[in-house]
Amino acid sequence: MSNLSMSGKERKKILVADNSHTIRLVIKKYLEDKYEVVEAENGKQTLSACDSQDIFLVLISFEFEDFNGFEIATKLIKKYDKKSLPILLNTSHNKREEILKGLDKGINDYIVKPFPKELLINKIHKLERQIPVRDVRLSETISKIPFFHGVPESQVAFAINTCAETLTKKRGDILCNEGDKNYDLYVLMEGKCDVLYNNKKVSGIEAVNTIGEMGFIEEKKRSATVTATKLSKVIVFKKKPFDEFLNEDRAISEIICKNVISTLSDRIKTSNSLIEQLKVLSHKHLTY
Repeated sequence: MSNLSMSGKERKKILVADNSHTIRLVIKKYLEDKYEVVEAENGKQTLSACDSQDIFLVLISFEFEDFNGFEIATKLIKKYDKKSLPILLNTSHNKREEILKGLDKGINDYIVKPFPKELLINKIHKLERQIPVRDVRLSETISKIPFFHGVPESQVAFAINTCAETLTKKRGDILCNEGDKNYDLYVLMEGKCDVLYNNKKVSGIEAVNTIGEMGFIEEKKRSATVTATKLSKVIVFKKKPFDEFLNEDRAISEIICKNVISTLSDRIKTSNSLIEQLKVLSHKHLTY
């Protein structure tokens, strides 16, 4: 295969590592217009190709006969670092725990078979895009917030770079007002905020945490006012571009929706526990 595109520029090499000849052929057809595709059918060939050729990205299968995808990814990350050699896991195992295991080991992103050409190209473009180091570092922190738990750091960094802006708020500054039709998602990175309902403080928010999840998901008016109580740094994910980002990747959208449900469930349990404690205290007070 020629290593030159129609424009005469050298094309980036993508290593497609899969023990299925059919899968490799399909992916090669998807990519050959834009990239030079190198193939590997086992773990040994995958490692050898990365050592001997200038590979831009590895699209790796979950399992081989000699290694599994996690073992190979661990070896590659240790040698090349996931930022210099992005790894995209190609798996038919649509199991959350397995996917999280891969992400925890340092895999940049994943794609679940069968997948359309457009989704694969979109994921590669995200890994190909030069993301500022600042956004990459922020993504390492944000990906640990419950709202983003399970979303690959590379995807979070891409969302920061394309959908968000960073604001500095002084003490007393308002992030959002009760009743506002503002559906952006706020991430408090530094500082502290108070939540006010009918001008009365009902809770506080510490860094690092999200603000306005339900408004973002359901497009409901703000149920409370949030103000900074000290100098604070806030990342604002703008509703429209972030929706577009999620619509491009339904798997990421599903992860975030599950995270919101889990977060709300935990909050309801906490609220119910506080109510029960208040009932007990009230009963004790009445009996004395």
